[in-house]
Amino acid sequence: MISTHSRKLAGAALVGAAALAITACSAGGGDAGDDGDGPVTVNVWHGFTEADGTVVQEIADEFNASQDDYEVAIEVNPWNVITDKLLPAVSSGNGPDVVVQGVDSGQGYVEQGVFQSMQGFYDDAENETDTYYQHVVDYSVYDGEAYAVPMGYAPFAVWYNTAMFEAAGVTEMPQTWDEWIDLAEQLTVDENGDGTPEIYGLSVADKETTFIPTWLEAGGGEVYQDGEVTLDTEQNVETLQWWRDAYTRNWGPTNVSLAESVDIFKAGKAAMVVIGPWMIGIADSVDLEVGVFEVPAGPEKVAAQAAANYWWLTSQADDEATAGAYAFLRYFNSHDAQVKWALEANYPPNRTDITSEELAENPYVETMQAFTENTYVRLAGLPGGVTDVNAELDTLSIHITQGTGGEVATLVGETDAALTDILSEFE
Repeated sequence: MISTHSRKLAGAALVGAAALAITACSAGGGDAGDDGDGPVTVNVWHGFTEADGTVVQEIADEFNASQDDYEVAIEVNPWNVITDKLLPAVSSGNGPDVVVQGVDSGQGYVEQGVFQSMQGFYDDAENETDTYYQHVVDYSVYDGEAYAVPMGYAPFAVWYNTAMFEAAGVTEMPQTWDEWIDLAEQLTVDENGDGTPEIYGLSVADKETTFIPTWLEAGGGEVYQDGEVTLDTEQNVETLQWWRDAYTRNWGPTNVSLAESVDIFKAGKAAMVVIGPWMIGIADSVDLEVGVFEVPAGPEKVAAQAAANYWWLTSQADDEATAGAYAFLRYFNSHDAQVKWALEANYPPNRTDITSEELAENPYVETMQAFTENTYVRLAGLPGGVTDVNAELDTLSIHITQGTGGEVATLVGETDAALTDILSEFE
């Protein structure tokens, strides 16, 4: 299962020591057999532990069986363990040649010398990278070089309780924010009129950094763009005022995390929730029948969050391990492997040339495939201070949804100033 987790960059002293160590051991990796004639081992780390992890292993096994030059060896660890182990392991030459990470941490590792460029992968036409979604690739590009290959790109969407929709006679999905909130209000049940609904129409994770950037982008704005904090604009104030007004209609809980919003939904206490494709497994675990539709359009466009993980090549990988890594990633993102990934791991494919008919066995993924174009990684490219930035945006988000803290324009201005101060430390 994908984990949306933030990671702190290492301290300056550790970075300096790691860079020296990485330089010294960068010829490591790619171990062959004792006689040097066996297949080159490509060590891979990831943190997927459910159906997605099983599919990764199966694809690796199929790759290993398909040729004799390379052997992919996968080690699965919890995401937080990978975070703790990665830098010292690569520094000592005992880490992975390839690791799965998000772009939120990727740039920091690139700057520390832990990850090396994968531009060569994109320059080779045999790898068919022209079939990848360009905006997904762009998140891994630093200073004109691509440093990662798409692995699991998970669009957030609106999941709904089909029984509740049927009981309410809902047959058409909302296309705009206005229609969406009207529907949420219609589906809300407050039988005793005490102001605390027994069933909410929509459960949204407002205590998450993703809330503010997603809505602002759909309204035509941004929190951070081209190296500058761009929160304090009239357009952004207007968008957040719209959401503050919407929340006064009492269709959803406030001050809830993503996990809490999902718990409300799967317990039958909300008709809709916004989350990624792992809702399929969650719904199966509680025998809940669900449907899915795209997050409705804001004033300017459709924009939703994506949880995105990528394959990164570490500085430990030598030329042989790099060649093996490229061969494996070409295989993983090949047409047939991506059909398997989509059908069995519940992620939309990383390629644009897979047809709806090829995904028909998994109607959820068949539907979600079209959502990738309109989903984005939140706050990609921050130079640092991720934890503090998240905290400021979480606070702003809760003030918006609960109607607290003062006027929206004042809150936006104060948050803009706080974010500017945080990020100025990384200039």
